[in-house]
This record gives sequence, structure tokens and C-alpha cells, in this order.
Amino acid sequence: MPLAYRPFLDPIPVWPDAVWPWLLIPLCVAVSLVYKAIKCGSMKEVPREAAVITVWIILGMIGAAIALAVLVRALER
Repeated sequence: MPLAYRPFLDPIPVWPDAVWPWLLIPLCVAVSLVYKAIKCGSMKEVPREAAVITVWIILGMIGAAIALAVLVRALER
């Protein structure tokens, strides 16, 4: 097997594995701000509404992670 770099098969590690989940928080904030900036009638409402939807998105991801962890543990037995 040649020692060539294969970008999609052997990605280069950019940071430790423990860092990437924290990048979901700014992603949720950005998605919430853009969504609420489009949906809200006044820009005064956007920060509060975006904060609320950010919390809901993060809680939903935590709930999905817990549910999938429980499912994987149950299927491993």
C-alpha cells in the first residue's frame, strides 16, 4: 500500500477528540440567530428569541445523545 495521503479515508487530526463537541455551541448560536433574524418581525426580539431557541437546540442534542447512548448500551448486552 502506498504512503500517499488519502484525504477522506485518513483525515489529518487537527485537534484532540475532546474539543469538537464544544464547537456545537457556536454552531447552535449561529443557526438560531440567522433563523430568528429571518422569522422575527422586529430586530429587538432577535437576541432573546435566539437565546431561547439555542437552549432548546442544545437540550435536544443532549437528549438525543443520552437516548442514543442508552440504545447502544442496550444493544451491546
